[in-house]
This record gives sequence, structure tokens and C-alpha cells, in this order.
Amino acid sequence: MKRRVREELLNALLIAGGLLLATLGYRLYLIPNNVAPGGFTGIGQIVNHLVPSLGVGLVNLLLNVPLFLLSLRSMGLGFGLRSLLSSVLLSLLLDYLPVPAMTDDVLLSAVFGGVLCGAGFGLVLRGHATTGGSDMLAALVHRRVPALKVSVCLFAVDATVVVASGFVFDASAAMYALISVFVMNVVIDQVLEGPGLARSHIIITTRGDEMAERILKELDRGVTALDAKGMYSGEGRTMLLCVVSRLEAVRLRTLVYSVDPRAFVIVQNVHEALGEGFKELHT
Repeated sequence: MKRRVREELLNALLIAGGLLLATLGYRLYLIPNNVAPGGFTGIGQIVNHLVPSLGVGLVNLLLNVPLFLLSLRSMGLGFGLRSLLSSVLLSLLLDYLPVPAMTDDVLLSAVFGGVLCGAGFGLVLRGHATTGGSDMLAALVHRRVPALKVSVCLFAVDATVVVASGFVFDASAAMYALISVFVMNVVIDQVLEGPGLARSHIIITTRGDEMAERILKELDRGVTALDAKGMYSGEGRTMLLCVVSRLEAVRLRTLVYSVDPRAFVIVQNVHEALGEGFKELHT
């Protein structure tokens, strides 16, 4: 029970912080400089420019609420309610948070607005919620027309908004919006998956037992061994799989070389490592 309360409290903090960051990204940078990086908020920016009496947040809310009602069953009650509340709060903050524009440099606004919004939406997703928008619309369309992939629907919606912003504002506004979309998605991925702080090593060697023992003792990391065969030589090999932190990667390479200078090593970035020695595995 206590763990559940802590998890919900953490989710609430992540969502609140994420909504604040996303709102600042829009209010400080994107909205004042007419950068509309797709989504329902982008549609709100365009509508607000054409009909000033309709706020960006109000348009966002009017578009989102019907989608939430249609998607509530498929999302689950807890996720759906958190997401609906997030959408309502974001809409209110977009229209009523009193913050001035930070700069009139459109390029800076596209970049920094994308960073803040990406960090904000990433935190909301980490809090097991969403703010709705074009991703939810794309999922609904896909359920009605399975032949249309979610990624295609999402691209179509966001591309339409970006192109429309080019006509409503000017062509350069659409170009800056593309920059903002790119930055936003990169930052969302970093917030959700981390900056690749772990390294996965595949080590092919003839001295597998000795190497595994030293990794276990000197690095205190787990190792998985598989039997392998060199197809050119036909000789048997041991293939070791080991995941270490970025700081331990150099030590591991030094250890491998000291045991078997002829070992073949493949190193890959790991977005996320869950389990013993890394982040706790949980839903």
C-alpha cells in the first residue's frame, strides 16, 4: 500500500513538473514566435492567430476531450484519468500562466522551446500519463483502419499542422517548426530512455572461463556465456555478453585485452538497463 502511494506521488510530481516545463516551452518561446511544431497545440496556435478570442489552450482542450472519451476504455481507467487531468491542466496553463516571451529570435525559440517541451512531455510520459493530441488521434484512426499504421497517421497529422503554419504565418515558420519537432522528439527519447549510460559488450574468445571469472571478481558484473563457432576456422569459441556502465567500459576493455589480446569485441550503447546493478525493474 505504501509503495503504491509513493509511486502515485512520484507520478504526480513527474506530471506536474512536466506540464510546467512544456507550458514554459510554449509560452516563453514557441507561441510568441509563431512556431507550431505539430500536434493539437500547434492547431491551437494557428486557430488563435486566425481567431484571437480562442485561446491556444481552449482549442487544445476542445480537440482533446472527445478523443479521451473515445479512448478511455482502451487506455485503462488510471492512465486515462491521469491523462485527461494532464490535458486539462496543460490547456489552463497555456492560456493563463502569466509569463512573457523570452526572446524574439525564432531559431533560439525553436530550439529552446523544443528542449523544454520535449523534457516536459517526456516527464509526463514517465509519470504514466499523456497530454493526448495527435498521437491519440493516430491510435484511434489505426484502430478504425488497421491498414493505416500509427506512425503514418501521426506523421500525416503533424505534417499537416506544420505545412498549415507555413501558410498562416510564413514559410520560414514551418521550417523552424520542423527544427523544433526534431529537437522535441530527441529530448523526449532522452528523458524516457536515458542518454545511453550503459554499454553492452559481446566478447568472442577462446578463454571464456578465465575472462568471465575476472569480470565477475574485478568488475562485480554479471556475465552470460554462450557456445559459438567460428565459421571460417571451424573452431569453437565462447561468446560472453556483459553490460557495464560507461565508466566501467574502459576497465572491461583493458581486462579483455590482458586475458586474450586476440578476442573479438562488439560494443553497443544501451538506452536502458534494468535489473541487478542498474535501475530497479518495475512497471
